[in-house]
Amino acid sequence: MKRNLKILSFILAMIFITGIFGACSSDTNQQASDTTKAIDTSVESTATDKYPLTLEDSKGTKVTIKAKPEKIVSLPLGTCEMLMSLVDKSRIAAMTYYADDAKVSNIADEAKGVGKRIESNAEKIIALQPDLVFLDKMADANVIKQLRDANLTVFMLNTPSNIKQVEDNLELIGKIVGEAAKAKDIIAWMEQKLKAVNDRLELMTDDQKQTVLDYSEMGTTSGKGTNFDDIVTRAGLMNPVSKEGLEGWPELSKEMIIKYNPQIIILPSWYYDAKVSFYTLNEKIKGDKALADIKAVKNNKVISVPYNHISSTSQYAVLAVEDISKVAYPGLFK
Repeated sequence: MKRNLKILSFILAMIFITGIFGACSSDTNQQASDTTKAIDTSVESTATDKYPLTLEDSKGTKVTIKAKPEKIVSLPLGTCEMLMSLVDKSRIAAMTYYADDAKVSNIADEAKGVGKRIESNAEKIIALQPDLVFLDKMADANVIKQLRDANLTVFMLNTPSNIKQVEDNLELIGKIVGEAAKAKDIIAWMEQKLKAVNDRLELMTDDQKQTVLDYSEMGTTSGKGTNFDDIVTRAGLMNPVSKEGLEGWPELSKEMIIKYNPQIIILPSWYYDAKVSFYTLNEKIKGDKALADIKAVKNNKVISVPYNHISSTSQYAVLAVEDISKVAYPGLFK
Protein backbone atom coordinates (compact mmCIF):
# COMPACT_ATOMS: atom_id res chain seq x y z
CA MET A 1 0.00 0.00 0.00
CA LYS A 2 2.79 2.40 0.92
CA ARG A 3 4.51 1.66 -2.37
CA ASN A 4 1.31 2.40 -4.28
CA LEU A 5 0.92 5.70 -2.46
CA LYS A 6 4.47 6.68 -3.33
CA ILE A 7 3.99 5.75 -6.98
CA LEU A 8 0.73 7.69 -7.28
CA SER A 9 2.27 10.65 -5.49
CA PHE A 10 5.24 10.57 -7.87
CA ILE A 11 2.93 10.51 -10.90
CA LEU A 12 0.92 13.45 -9.58
CA ALA A 13 4.06 15.36 -8.78
CA MET A 14 5.48 14.82 -12.25
CA ILE A 15 2.26 15.94 -13.89
CA PHE A 16 1.67 18.93 -11.68
CA ILE A 17 4.79 19.11 -9.47
CA THR A 18 3.12 19.80 -6.11
CA GLY A 19 0.77 22.74 -5.98
CA ILE A 20 -0.23 25.64 -3.85
CA PHE A 21 -2.32 28.96 -4.11
CA GLY A 22 -1.58 33.02 -4.08
CA ALA A 23 -0.22 35.55 -1.72
CA CYS A 24 -2.16 34.81 1.42
CA SER A 25 -5.19 36.65 2.63
CA SER A 26 -5.60 37.40 6.30
CA ASP A 27 -8.54 35.05 6.82
CA THR A 28 -8.37 31.68 8.52
CA ASN A 29 -7.61 29.55 5.49
CA GLN A 30 -5.07 31.96 4.03
CA GLN A 31 -6.24 31.23 0.47
CA ALA A 32 -6.27 33.65 -2.44
CA SER A 33 -6.90 33.33 -6.16
CA ASP A 34 -4.62 34.66 -8.87
CA THR A 35 -4.43 34.84 -12.63
CA THR A 36 -1.43 34.99 -14.90
CA LYS A 37 -1.10 36.20 -18.45
CA ALA A 38 1.31 34.67 -20.93
CA ILE A 39 4.57 36.58 -21.15
CA ASP A 40 4.81 38.85 -24.18
CA THR A 41 8.45 38.95 -25.22
CA SER A 42 7.64 41.63 -27.80
CA VAL A 43 10.66 40.93 -29.96
CA GLU A 44 10.72 39.87 -33.57
CA SER A 45 12.14 36.51 -34.50
CA THR A 46 15.87 36.79 -35.04
CA ALA A 47 16.57 33.11 -35.42
CA THR A 48 20.13 32.24 -36.39
CA ASP A 49 19.74 28.47 -36.15
CA LYS A 50 20.03 26.82 -39.50
CA TYR A 51 18.14 23.75 -40.57
CA PRO A 52 18.36 20.84 -40.75
CA LEU A 53 19.21 20.84 -37.06
CA THR A 54 20.28 17.66 -35.26
CA LEU A 55 20.07 17.58 -31.47
CA GLU A 56 20.07 14.89 -28.79
CA ASP A 57 16.85 14.62 -26.77
CA SER A 58 16.45 13.66 -23.10
CA LYS A 59 16.42 9.96 -23.98
CA GLY A 60 19.72 10.23 -25.84
CA THR A 61 18.08 9.93 -29.26
CA LYS A 62 19.52 12.11 -32.01
CA VAL A 63 16.63 13.97 -33.59
CA THR A 64 16.86 15.91 -36.84
CA ILE A 65 14.55 18.88 -37.35
CA LYS A 66 14.51 19.30 -41.10
CA ALA A 67 13.07 22.82 -41.23
CA LYS A 68 11.71 25.49 -38.94
CA PRO A 69 8.67 23.84 -37.29
CA GLU A 70 5.38 25.40 -38.34
CA LYS A 71 2.94 22.79 -37.02
CA ILE A 72 3.84 21.93 -33.43
CA VAL A 73 2.11 19.53 -31.04
CA SER A 74 2.95 19.71 -27.34
CA LEU A 75 1.69 17.42 -24.57
CA PRO A 76 3.66 18.66 -21.51
CA LEU A 77 1.85 21.66 -20.06
CA GLY A 78 5.13 23.38 -19.20
CA THR A 79 6.21 23.16 -22.83
CA CYS A 80 2.84 24.56 -23.96
CA GLU A 81 3.37 27.53 -21.66
CA MET A 82 6.81 28.11 -23.13
CA LEU A 83 5.61 27.83 -26.72
CA MET A 84 2.85 30.39 -26.14
CA SER A 85 5.57 32.93 -25.36
CA LEU A 86 8.04 31.72 -27.99
CA VAL A 87 6.19 31.19 -31.26
CA ASP A 88 3.35 32.71 -33.23
CA LYS A 89 0.09 31.07 -32.17
CA SER A 90 -0.51 29.90 -35.74
CA ARG A 91 2.45 27.53 -35.36
CA ILE A 92 0.80 25.61 -32.50
CA ALA A 93 -1.29 22.75 -33.93
CA ALA A 94 -2.32 21.17 -30.63
CA MET A 95 -1.75 21.34 -26.88
CA THR A 96 -2.72 19.38 -23.81
CA TYR A 97 -6.25 19.79 -22.43
CA TYR A 98 -4.70 21.13 -19.23
CA ALA A 99 -3.77 24.33 -21.09
CA ASP A 100 -7.40 25.46 -20.65
CA ASP A 101 -7.61 24.70 -16.91
CA ALA A 102 -6.92 27.96 -15.08
CA LYS A 103 -6.28 26.05 -11.84
CA VAL A 104 -3.11 24.53 -13.25
CA SER A 105 -2.38 26.55 -16.38
CA ASN A 106 -0.81 29.98 -16.72
CA ILE A 107 -2.07 30.35 -20.30
CA ALA A 108 -5.76 29.45 -19.92
CA ASP A 109 -6.99 32.77 -21.31
CA GLU A 110 -4.38 33.14 -24.04
CA ALA A 111 -4.75 29.52 -25.17
CA LYS A 112 -8.40 29.94 -26.14
CA GLY A 113 -8.76 29.26 -29.84
CA VAL A 114 -5.10 28.29 -30.24
CA GLY A 115 -4.75 24.90 -31.92
CA LYS A 116 -6.61 21.76 -30.96
CA ARG A 117 -6.58 19.88 -27.66
CA ILE A 118 -4.88 16.51 -27.65
CA GLU A 119 -4.11 13.63 -25.31
CA SER A 120 -1.49 10.91 -25.51
CA ASN A 121 -3.16 9.16 -28.43
CA ALA A 122 -0.92 8.23 -31.33
CA GLU A 123 -3.69 8.02 -33.93
CA LYS A 124 -5.05 11.47 -33.12
CA ILE A 125 -1.59 13.03 -33.15
CA ILE A 126 -0.68 11.36 -36.45
CA ALA A 127 -3.94 12.61 -37.99
CA LEU A 128 -2.76 16.19 -37.39
CA GLN A 129 0.43 15.54 -39.39
CA PRO A 130 2.59 17.87 -37.25
CA ASP A 131 6.17 18.58 -38.20
CA LEU A 132 7.25 18.46 -34.54
CA VAL A 133 5.90 16.71 -31.43
CA PHE A 134 7.14 17.56 -27.94
CA LEU A 135 6.79 14.86 -25.27
CA ASP A 136 8.41 14.25 -21.88
CA LYS A 137 9.43 11.25 -19.81
CA MET A 138 5.83 10.62 -18.76
CA ALA A 139 4.96 9.71 -22.34
CA ASP A 140 4.00 6.12 -23.17
CA ALA A 141 6.82 4.30 -24.95
CA ASN A 142 4.33 2.68 -27.33
CA VAL A 143 2.97 6.09 -28.34
CA ILE A 144 6.47 7.36 -29.00
CA LYS A 145 7.22 4.35 -31.19
CA GLN A 146 3.98 4.71 -33.16
CA LEU A 147 4.67 8.38 -33.82
CA ARG A 148 8.20 7.71 -35.01
CA ASP A 149 7.07 4.75 -37.09
CA ALA A 150 4.71 7.21 -38.79
CA ASN A 151 7.78 9.32 -39.64
CA LEU A 152 6.86 12.14 -37.27
CA THR A 153 9.62 14.15 -35.62
CA VAL A 154 9.36 13.51 -31.87
CA PHE A 155 11.56 15.33 -29.39
CA MET A 156 11.65 14.09 -25.80
CA LEU A 157 12.20 16.80 -23.19
CA ASN A 158 13.53 16.57 -19.66
CA THR A 159 10.93 17.19 -16.93
CA PRO A 160 12.51 19.97 -14.86
CA SER A 161 13.03 19.46 -11.15
CA ASN A 162 14.40 22.97 -10.54
CA ILE A 163 14.33 26.42 -12.11
CA LYS A 164 17.76 26.06 -13.71
CA GLN A 165 16.45 23.05 -15.63
CA VAL A 166 13.43 25.12 -16.70
CA GLU A 167 15.82 27.67 -18.16
CA ASP A 168 17.77 24.90 -19.88
CA ASN A 169 14.55 23.63 -21.47
CA LEU A 170 13.64 27.14 -22.61
CA GLU A 171 17.00 27.57 -24.27
CA LEU A 172 16.74 24.18 -25.96
CA ILE A 173 13.15 24.67 -27.16
CA GLY A 174 14.01 28.16 -28.40
CA LYS A 175 16.78 26.66 -30.49
CA ILE A 176 14.56 23.89 -31.85
CA VAL A 177 11.73 26.21 -32.94
CA GLY A 178 14.06 28.90 -34.26
CA GLU A 179 13.31 31.45 -31.53
CA ALA A 180 16.56 31.54 -29.57
CA ALA A 181 16.39 35.32 -29.01
CA LYS A 182 12.92 35.10 -27.49
CA ALA A 183 14.05 32.27 -25.24
CA LYS A 184 16.91 34.43 -23.97
CA ASP A 185 14.47 37.26 -23.25
CA ILE A 186 12.22 34.99 -21.21
CA ILE A 187 15.19 33.65 -19.25
CA ALA A 188 16.28 37.23 -18.59
CA TRP A 189 12.77 37.98 -17.28
CA MET A 190 13.02 34.95 -14.97
CA GLU A 191 16.39 36.04 -13.65
CA GLN A 192 15.07 39.56 -13.07
CA LYS A 193 12.18 38.15 -11.02
CA LEU A 194 14.51 35.96 -8.97
CA LYS A 195 16.94 38.82 -8.37
CA ALA A 196 14.12 41.08 -7.14
CA VAL A 197 13.31 38.50 -4.45
CA ASN A 198 16.92 37.72 -3.63
CA ASP A 199 17.75 41.41 -3.18
CA ARG A 200 15.20 41.58 -0.37
CA LEU A 201 16.51 38.42 1.27
CA GLU A 202 20.27 38.91 0.92
CA LEU A 203 20.84 40.20 4.45
CA MET A 204 18.86 37.38 6.03
CA THR A 205 20.83 34.85 8.09
CA ASP A 206 20.01 31.14 8.28
CA ASP A 207 18.59 31.46 11.78
CA GLN A 208 16.11 34.05 10.48
CA LYS A 209 14.80 31.78 7.75
CA GLN A 210 11.44 30.15 8.35
CA THR A 211 10.96 26.41 8.03
CA VAL A 212 8.33 25.03 5.67
CA LEU A 213 6.75 21.71 4.76
CA ASP A 214 4.26 20.86 2.06
CA TYR A 215 1.64 18.23 2.76
CA SER A 216 -0.23 16.48 -0.05
CA GLU A 217 -3.57 14.71 -0.07
CA MET A 218 -1.61 11.45 -0.30
CA GLY A 219 0.15 12.22 2.97
CA THR A 220 3.48 12.88 1.30
CA THR A 221 5.85 15.83 1.31
CA SER A 222 8.61 17.16 -0.97
CA GLY A 223 12.25 16.50 -0.29
CA LYS A 224 15.58 16.97 -1.97
CA GLY A 225 15.62 17.15 -5.75
CA THR A 226 12.07 18.47 -6.18
CA ASN A 227 10.74 21.69 -7.67
CA PHE A 228 9.17 22.55 -4.33
CA ASP A 229 12.52 22.32 -2.54
CA ASP A 230 14.22 24.53 -5.12
CA ILE A 231 11.42 27.11 -5.04
CA VAL A 232 11.21 27.46 -1.24
CA THR A 233 15.00 27.61 -0.97
CA ARG A 234 15.07 30.47 -3.48
CA ALA A 235 12.23 32.10 -1.52
CA GLY A 236 14.44 32.22 1.57
CA LEU A 237 12.93 29.31 3.50
CA MET A 238 14.34 26.04 4.79
CA ASN A 239 12.87 22.64 4.00
CA PRO A 240 13.80 20.30 6.89
CA VAL A 241 12.88 17.23 4.83
CA SER A 242 15.52 18.15 2.27
CA LYS A 243 17.99 19.21 4.92
CA GLU A 244 17.70 15.76 6.46
CA GLY A 245 18.61 14.25 3.10
CA LEU A 246 15.24 12.73 2.19
CA GLU A 247 14.75 12.74 -1.57
CA GLY A 248 11.69 12.90 -3.79
CA TRP A 249 8.27 12.62 -2.17
CA PRO A 250 8.51 10.65 1.10
CA GLU A 251 5.50 9.93 3.26
CA LEU A 252 5.03 12.56 5.94
CA SER A 253 4.08 11.03 9.27
CA LYS A 254 2.57 12.87 12.21
CA GLU A 255 5.78 12.17 14.11
CA MET A 256 7.81 13.89 11.37
CA ILE A 257 5.60 16.99 11.49
CA ILE A 258 6.09 17.17 15.26
CA LYS A 259 9.82 16.62 14.90
CA TYR A 260 10.26 19.31 12.23
CA ASN A 261 7.76 21.72 13.86
CA PRO A 262 7.52 23.89 10.72
CA GLN A 263 6.59 27.56 10.87
CA ILE A 264 4.64 27.21 7.62
CA ILE A 265 2.71 24.25 6.20
CA ILE A 266 1.72 24.55 2.56
CA LEU A 267 -1.26 22.60 1.28
CA PRO A 268 -2.28 22.11 -2.35
CA SER A 269 -5.12 24.13 -3.81
CA TRP A 270 -5.80 21.48 -6.48
CA TYR A 271 -6.62 17.90 -5.56
CA TYR A 272 -6.67 14.62 -7.44
CA ASP A 273 -9.54 13.40 -5.27
CA ALA A 274 -12.57 15.68 -5.67
CA LYS A 275 -13.66 14.78 -2.14
CA VAL A 276 -10.57 16.44 -0.71
CA SER A 277 -10.01 20.19 -0.61
CA PHE A 278 -7.79 22.76 1.04
CA TYR A 279 -10.47 23.26 3.65
CA THR A 280 -10.90 19.59 4.56
CA LEU A 281 -7.16 18.96 4.75
CA ASN A 282 -6.63 22.16 6.71
CA GLU A 283 -9.31 21.18 9.23
CA LYS A 284 -7.80 17.71 9.54
CA ILE A 285 -4.46 19.22 10.55
CA LYS A 286 -5.87 21.90 12.82
CA GLY A 287 -8.27 19.46 14.44
CA ASP A 288 -5.53 17.01 15.42
CA LYS A 289 -4.70 17.60 19.08
CA ALA A 290 -1.26 16.06 18.61
CA LEU A 291 -0.42 18.89 16.20
CA ALA A 292 -1.87 21.71 18.29
CA ASP A 293 1.57 23.01 19.33
CA ILE A 294 3.05 23.02 15.85
CA LYS A 295 4.17 26.58 15.04
CA ALA A 296 2.30 26.68 11.72
CA VAL A 297 -0.93 25.61 13.42
CA LYS A 298 -0.58 27.95 16.41
CA ASN A 299 0.24 30.94 14.20
CA ASN A 300 -2.39 30.23 11.53
CA LYS A 301 0.25 29.54 8.88
CA VAL A 302 -1.33 26.51 7.24
CA ILE A 303 -1.65 28.04 3.81
CA SER A 304 -1.72 27.57 0.05
CA VAL A 305 -0.34 29.65 -2.83
CA PRO A 306 -1.19 29.75 -6.58
CA TYR A 307 -1.12 26.21 -7.89
CA ASN A 308 -0.45 27.25 -11.48
CA HIS A 309 2.78 28.85 -10.26
CA ILE A 310 4.15 26.21 -7.89
CA SER A 311 3.18 23.35 -10.17
CA SER A 312 4.60 24.96 -13.29
CA THR A 313 7.56 23.47 -15.13
CA SER A 314 7.85 26.58 -17.27
CA GLN A 315 9.04 30.16 -16.77
CA TYR A 316 6.07 30.81 -14.46
CA ALA A 317 7.72 28.78 -11.68
CA VAL A 318 9.62 31.91 -10.68
CA LEU A 319 6.31 33.49 -9.66
CA ALA A 320 6.00 30.81 -6.98
CA VAL A 321 9.29 32.01 -5.49
CA GLU A 322 7.76 35.47 -5.24
CA ASP A 323 4.45 34.13 -3.86
CA ILE A 324 6.03 32.12 -1.06
CA SER A 325 8.59 34.75 -0.12
CA LYS A 326 5.84 37.36 0.26
CA VAL A 327 3.84 35.01 2.47
CA ALA A 328 6.81 34.17 4.69
CA TYR A 329 8.30 37.66 4.91
CA PRO A 330 5.56 40.21 4.17
CA GLY A 331 7.52 42.97 5.91
CA LEU A 332 10.28 42.77 3.31
CA PHE A 333 7.87 43.46 0.46
CA LYS A 334 6.08 46.54 1.77
